[in-house]
Amino acid sequence: MWEMIAEGFVGCFNPYSLILNVLGVLVGIIFGAIPGLSGTLGIILFLPMTRSIDLLNSLIFLVGIFIGGEFGGSISAILIGTPGTNSAVCTMLEGYPMAKKGHARKALMMALVASTIGGLLSAFSLLFLAPVLAEYTLEFGAPEFFAIAVFGLSIIASVSGKSIEKGLFAGAVGIVLSLFGMDPLSGSSRFTFGNLTLYRGLELVALLTGLFAVSSIIEKVGAVFKQDIEMQEEMKLHKKDKLTLREVLKCKWDILQGSIVGIIIGIIPGIGTGVASFLSYDMSKRFSKEPEKYGTGCLEGIAAVESSNNGVTAASLIPLLTLGLPGSPSAAVLVGAFTMNGLSVGPLLFREYGTLLYSLMVAIVIANIIMQIEGMTLSGFMAKITKVPNDVLVPMLMVICAAGAFSVNNSGFDMMLFIVAGIIGYFLSLIKVPLVPIVIGFVLGSTMESNLRKGLVMTQYDVWAFVTRPITFTILLVTVAFLIFSIVKEQLRKKKETA
Repeated sequence: MWEMIAEGFVGCFNPYSLILNVLGVLVGIIFGAIPGLSGTLGIILFLPMTRSIDLLNSLIFLVGIFIGGEFGGSISAILIGTPGTNSAVCTMLEGYPMAKKGHARKALMMALVASTIGGLLSAFSLLFLAPVLAEYTLEFGAPEFFAIAVFGLSIIASVSGKSIEKGLFAGAVGIVLSLFGMDPLSGSSRFTFGNLTLYRGLELVALLTGLFAVSSIIEKVGAVFKQDIEMQEEMKLHKKDKLTLREVLKCKWDILQGSIVGIIIGIIPGIGTGVASFLSYDMSKRFSKEPEKYGTGCLEGIAAVESSNNGVTAASLIPLLTLGLPGSPSAAVLVGAFTMNGLSVGPLLFREYGTLLYSLMVAIVIANIIMQIEGMTLSGFMAKITKVPNDVLVPMLMVICAAGAFSVNNSGFDMMLFIVAGIIGYFLSLIKVPLVPIVIGFVLGSTMESNLRKGLVMTQYDVWAFVTRPITFTILLVTVAFLIFSIVKEQLRKKKETA
């Protein structure tokens, strides 16, 4: 294996490959940072352009976009309170309050450092453990995916703020919204109201940008008309807005657990970064000695989420390269690069193209290092966005977010969804209903429903068969334990406050 790694290093460490790697990461950061776009969309757009490039260098460029896109999503989440991707929603909960207090650059640097460490650990897991770890994913069926979705929904208790009831209501709204469109099993229509556009369901990007971007923009418009000087003063950057080594070391366990969660979720096909970020944020808050800090601008929360996001990246290629099963949407799109060159992903790929794959895996390690360098170079410039006056920033944000919502399907209906979701999100925020549980319910609702029904068919409608499966039983048991832990911890906190 070490000989293959050495050959892989030689294969990807040349000027042409390094330039493509640098460009790929930069493109990914830009696409991830623009609300409505994503690294996945960047790969789709640039995939046809790589036809004239050899397979290895085209993969290096596309994987660079994938890796840079995951960090890029945190930029808009931190600076303007609008997550560039669904995996950056929890980053927004901590990063945007920090930006409001003048610590935008510190939040960006924490996101960058955590993303780099998570990405490197993920890359090394791909490099050394790919064939071994991928075998365990074959044990996952519909019941296991259902249990993971249930575990993900338990996070709502942690992100509901002071009212779990409002959080549960918001989560239920998200689950209902995920049911719009065609039934995944029978193909019948649900909640379409005679509208053909609704047959494909509600678009996540339009819903996400509407809920968070429009409500944030309305808030900024209010600041412009009220001439809220205090709010403008809050957004001024602090002169000593730098991330220290002590602060990074303080978050080391959050980064480690986030990376591990991201790697595990990445290995399991079809789960994605959204679930990983929600789980990591929830675990970080549950085991924190100061959970009351979360939601007010907490570096530990950013560290946990961003390390898990990039922990998914390389790990999601493990089932793709060894079993032919993509672990994320971006990994699925990368199949196109192999197909264009006449290759089939799967078990025989390592045997026939071992040197190429090891070159790609070494390039992923290099891409994460490049991301750290580019992020450090650009962070000071990006943080200055918070100094742009609201009367200039608001129109720009509205145009960018609207274009992002429209660009996914080139659909006027998505524009309407973007506006309606934004107005509803603004009024929900006025009555203190948390918006994040809506996203969690929407992302996990369809996964939970489809796998529950598939599992019931598979077990001939024997509900107890779910519990008797070892992996499913373990996940559900951990879910119950986490819920009990959260409830007890919340009760102790209330008693402490009362005392």
